[in-house]
Amino acid sequence: MNYTAHTSSDLYVAGKTEDGEDYTAEVFFVVIENAAGRRFCHKEQFKGCAVVYNQHDFEPFFEDRREWAEAKADILTARVNARKGGINFDHWDEIDPRYGSTEYILQGTEADRAAAEKQAA
Repeated sequence: MNYTAHTSSDLYVAGKTEDGEDYTAEVFFVVIENAAGRRFCHKEQFKGCAVVYNQHDFEPFFEDRREWAEAKADILTARVNARKGGINFDHWDEIDPRYGSTEYILQGTEADRAAAEKQAA
């Protein structure tokens, strides 16, 4: 089945601030999806933040690298979409199907989430 790639992003904790709080940053990656909504995420990810430590007091500084990270993910997205052969799934991890898609229904994702929420409560 044919897959189409697109660049996506999510949030992650890049480190702790000088006050001990979590610093949340954005990470970019490539997702492929088929017409039924089945999705896979490429294992290579591009962090939108670099942690740099001040030379004087060694406090962390979080350098914004989102533009670079998104551009790198976009290059990989274009390479995947331009491919002539199939997908080498050794480089991909399956993720939840697109919400409401055929695969979402077939895989029982809604029921799985409801059960996980009930168990966590």
